[in-house]
Amino acid sequence: MQLNPELVKRSLDAHSAIGLVVGVLMYLICLTGTLAALAEGFERWEQPAIPELERMAPDAIATAMENFQSDVEAQPEALWVVLPTEQIPRVHVAGTDQEFWTDPEGKLLEPPTENWTHMLRELHLSLHLPHTPGLIIVSAAGAMLVALIISGLLAHPRLFKDAFKLRLGGSRRLEQADIHNRLSVWGLPFHLMIAVTGAFYGLVGILVYSAAAAWYDGDPEAMFDAVYGADPVIQAQITALQPAEAMRQLQARHPDVSPIYLVAHKAGTEAQFMEIAASVPGRLAYSEIYRFDAQGNYLGDQGLTNGPGGRQFLYSLYRIHFGYFGGWPTRIAWLCLGLMLTAVSVTGVNIWLAKRGIDDWIPRAWNGFVWGAPLALALSALGAVLMALPALPLFLATLAVTLLASLRRIDTRHMARLLQGLTALTLAVLGAGHLAIYAPAEHGHYLWAINLGLLLTAAVFAVVALLEQRSQAAAAPSATTA
Repeated sequence: MQLNPELVKRSLDAHSAIGLVVGVLMYLICLTGTLAALAEGFERWEQPAIPELERMAPDAIATAMENFQSDVEAQPEALWVVLPTEQIPRVHVAGTDQEFWTDPEGKLLEPPTENWTHMLRELHLSLHLPHTPGLIIVSAAGAMLVALIISGLLAHPRLFKDAFKLRLGGSRRLEQADIHNRLSVWGLPFHLMIAVTGAFYGLVGILVYSAAAAWYDGDPEAMFDAVYGADPVIQAQITALQPAEAMRQLQARHPDVSPIYLVAHKAGTEAQFMEIAASVPGRLAYSEIYRFDAQGNYLGDQGLTNGPGGRQFLYSLYRIHFGYFGGWPTRIAWLCLGLMLTAVSVTGVNIWLAKRGIDDWIPRAWNGFVWGAPLALALSALGAVLMALPALPLFLATLAVTLLASLRRIDTRHMARLLQGLTALTLAVLGAGHLAIYAPAEHGHYLWAINLGLLLTAAVFAVVALLEQRSQAAAAPSATTA
């Protein structure tokens, strides 16, 4: 591309300024988002003793709802039964603030654990800040990532021409720049998709209120109804809900769909009705929602997979962002592409630090954060899963200790190697310990995949630490000779 040199210079300055501001934030969001692609597997791994099944009988669903209603004190306005899927072949029933796993017959079991996997999801979605401000900050980072991608393309006219140019082992700035630029090109469609969909979720509230004020007399509910479809208006005699009949009618009318959850809205009132969300083969939308009255009579669908194109698109963004389509191959692809985006966020800051060339607290703190975050995630998982310790305080304490240790006048490469080695050790203990406590033959063979993945990741961190040690050892004689 032939661009004005002044435009290139201004774009490069803008790219550097934006990248510096959001570097730390972007790294944490990308790292946790990458792992969140496997969150459903981690949820099973964290609580492996829960019974699993491929399909729950309609009568067992009704039993689970009855058991929940009889056990809780305050009846919730909405009662959910989350059904088994390929990713989580388990059932749980939930109200407003209570939730329980169930067995295949609908008997209530222990509540779902809200510990390490929950912490991981909340770190990515809202940074564990109050939900709305946190969501807006994360989404604003997505919007800034869009700006980084665009300014980066304009600032590097030879980006695509040099797509396979990789200079390793020489100047650190050139090495980091080549890694940054190559991964940016190779993952460009994915990076742009993640940035746009991530920005949408936090900024949609602002967009909705603005559009509602312009076109719906300030009524956001009316706008949501227009976009996603309005709830059915029902006034009927109060009767016992018949979820089993609703499931049977869905099976008869749409035998090809896969139910995800059943929810009873406004239960115990004259306006009560039920919805069943189900994934539809060949459709990217998260689900279609089928509606039934209290007796289980079919009322129609919400048109999320066969309605207006805009509605189908908006209801597909969640699956696109997290890779929740195409089964486990897509999850693994999202994991690899997410790691690429995480590396891009790290190398972007590394380029600036190498160009800056000043050995002060900034590079030491950045080094401690980059290598301390994986250690904090691993150590919090070890404490939460094997010792039932609260994950978030352990994560924050580990990250704080690594940052404080890194701020001491210790060589950054030595500190990086130390943190890499500790992460490798922690992951190895976590994977081996989990296999020792929860035998895959008894709790599910999927545990082999997750724990072997942890052991493989531990090996990768150990190799990186070893290579770093050899690199330093090789550089030491040269420095002495000079």
